[in-house]
Amino acid sequence: MNYKKHRYFRAFLLIASLAAVLVSCGEKQVPVTGLTVSPATLEMLPGGTAGLTATVTPANATDQNVTWTSSDRSVVSVDPDGIVKALKSGLATVSASCAGKSASCSVKVITLTESLTLDKTELSLRKGETASLNATVYPPDATDKDVSWTSSDPDVVSVDANGSLLALRQGEATVTASCAGKTASCRVTVRDSASGGHEGTGHENWG
Repeated sequence: MNYKKHRYFRAFLLIASLAAVLVSCGEKQVPVTGLTVSPATLEMLPGGTAGLTATVTPANATDQNVTWTSSDRSVVSVDPDGIVKALKSGLATVSASCAGKSASCSVKVITLTESLTLDKTELSLRKGETASLNATVYPPDATDKDVSWTSSDPDVVSVDANGSLLALRQGEATVTASCAGKTASCRVTVRDSASGGHEGTGHENWG
């Protein structure tokens, strides 16, 4: 009888040991080996929102706690769930961190160009004279302020990258400024040097 009790006791100890091992294995910590953020880049308009996704590797890593930060909170903010809000034009990096690993998304907030105007809509020049046109992009904080210039007849009037005109021969040409899909134009009349002429806005009688 004592022998049977001893066997039962040994079997109980064995089962208890196995159970302890299983519990111990179940509690084993799985380290984070990598972290990625999707998408890696974003282009947004002020006031817009977008969601970022952080993926922890391996999927069964013990620590799944991801924290989010913005390199410039005046440009974009980010909440604990990775939701990004664009606040004003500029660049910022939104970063995710988990267990010493990090990944980021580059965010560009752009303000669209709404309109383009010129300080003159008509000009009259003598052959050989020069003039300049000034372009104004609206709104003032538009991301794209790169204005390009073209002349409908470069043999009559040439225009350089700064909006400076040169009257070459008699005739008419339209000088156009372009920026972000917006355009504005000025009609230029070139008279022979002996005919006289002056700058104007189209509301004067040239005679």
